[in-house]
Amino acid sequence: MPSVELLGLPYEGPEDFLRGAALAPSRLRWAMESIEDYSVYQQTRVPKFQDHGDLYVPSGPPAQVLETLFQQVHERVHPRSRWLFLGGNHAVTYVTVKALLDHFPDLHVVHLDAHLDRRDTFEGNRWSHACVIRRLEELLGPDRIHTFGYRSRAEEEPETGVPFEVFAPLQKQIPSLEGPIYLTIDLDVLDPSEFPAVTNPEPGGISFQELQQAIALLKGRLVAVDVVEYNPLSSPALFPAVTGALLVRELLITLAVDHPDV
Repeated sequence: MPSVELLGLPYEGPEDFLRGAALAPSRLRWAMESIEDYSVYQQTRVPKFQDHGDLYVPSGPPAQVLETLFQQVHERVHPRSRWLFLGGNHAVTYVTVKALLDHFPDLHVVHLDAHLDRRDTFEGNRWSHACVIRRLEELLGPDRIHTFGYRSRAEEEPETGVPFEVFAPLQKQIPSLEGPIYLTIDLDVLDPSEFPAVTNPEPGGISFQELQQAIALLKGRLVAVDVVEYNPLSSPALFPAVTGALLVRELLITLAVDHPDV
């Protein structure tokens, strides 16, 4: 069984519409104290895992800050570890994927999001959360990024991926994905009626149940997952925090399942 490890990256960029995403890792840990460690969905308890706390995020230009975070993540990851990263905004996904490539050079990224995040630049920042998938395509190639659930795009962004749906198209595509998988979950993929606590909510999203079912499809294939764009300040009620904590619980259990080819 691989070791399951947790790390917070409380980063938010200067262009964020609402501040607050940096508070997400601590808020999720707090909410974890209020839920059962046993999952009815998977009929097992959360495995033992190592919580590395949160990385220190220095001030400075985004490219410089993200490079510092990359160095910190890169020195921690190893082939037999399975990681759950807690953002922060979506820009941290570039950091964590890049850090894993030495160990998993054939990595595929499954991207669940209300937005395509494929702008070349946003408000003068090439390292914005709105550009993160564009940067990953430059790093990995577009054929290794698989987007589901989007329902918003800028005019300059290509029409790619599968809009509105997650579970059914992901189920069809999984047989063609060879090798290890990194799952990035922007929480605005969920409908705001179920998870309002994000910086850029978009109506018409998926349900928590569909998200759970999609994660189950990837069981045994995942080497890392991130959960990003939770903003406790945009909706400070207990409900979103608990929903996020339940998702963290299910992901920790899912990551503990090994696969001989990963």
